[in-house]
Amino acid sequence: MKKSILGLAVSALFVMGAAQASTNPDDISANLTISGTVTPTLSPCTVNLGQSSVDLHADISTLVTQGTSTTPMNTVDLTVTGDEQCADLVSQGKIAYKFLGTADSSMGSVLANTATGEGAASGIGIALYDNAGQNLLINKDTMTATTGAAHLGLGMVKLAGQAANAGAVQGSLTIQIERL
Repeated sequence: MKKSILGLAVSALFVMGAAQASTNPDDISANLTISGTVTPTLSPCTVNLGQSSVDLHADISTLVTQGTSTTPMNTVDLTVTGDEQCADLVSQGKIAYKFLGTADSSMGSVLANTATGEGAASGIGIALYDNAGQNLLINKDTMTATTGAAHLGLGMVKLAGQAANAGAVQGSLTIQIERL
């Protein structure tokens, strides 16, 4: 019996709430227009590296200063693979490589040395270069993919405005596909 009365009371509350709801004729409603497109699935493209790690060595007295173009001593071959659509995008110059990593604390243009501890180098970064030896700015510049292998140059540099001290150098670079 108590459950029936409770159920009747709750039902009555809902009916009373709905009866008190009203629309003011002075209220103005709004219309939302929705449009868009459905695009085809983009074909996956994959960056392939000629090698997955690079061991850099240099004499501190021969290091160039950050921002200087030079012929890099070390290169890594980059290629893009995928299906026919991906290959077409590469041949049309619509695929590029973008280089992401921790930027240096000086100019923010080269890969920072992330080695730490007593034996870590300081005032040293890792510069990226294109096929012509021109600087590629970390997290900013791209390099257009080609149907053959592209060559990413790597080299240690002295950071601008900082004293360079010899020691261990380490860095990590992510190379991602950028669709142009």
